[in-house]
Amino acid sequence: MKKIICSIFLLSISCSSSSDILVEKIKDPVLVELLMFGDLKDLNKLQPNIEKNLWVKIYKLPDTGSNKCFPESHGICSYKYYIATSQLDDSPVINAYYLGSLGEIIEYKWNKTNSIDKAIINIKAGKYSKEALNYNKSLVNEIVNYKIIATPDNLTITKIN
Repeated sequence: MKKIICSIFLLSISCSSSSDILVEKIKDPVLVELLMFGDLKDLNKLQPNIEKNLWVKIYKLPDTGSNKCFPESHGICSYKYYIATSQLDDSPVINAYYLGSLGEIIEYKWNKTNSIDKAIINIKAGKYSKEALNYNKSLVNEIVNYKIIATPDNLTITKIN
């Protein structure tokens, strides 16, 4: 009986011991930065009265390489933008795109379209971030309008001033 109790005890200890979970370090520096410092905006939540057939998300990441408007500081002058698109489907086509550095997007407008799996979004971007403009009053903020046309397989951005 002593052997049975001892065996049950040892079996319960071995079953309850925790085992390490294998984790993998992400090596893509852009993905790491997006996960750590990125700001996500789900553009499908814009203009709820417009039916959307393509899921569009935009990620804003501080552009630490362009810090000339904040002398001797760690302020953000502009942001890098990334867009991810996906069909609203069981087996969706999913893509991501890098838009580049745009200062800061200050306005989004989703436009109505009759095409399935197509999004037309107008954005308005300033040359500098709001933070930079508040810090450095000598900066002149130029506003630029762009049109983004996204489909499951393609994305274009055009200046529309």
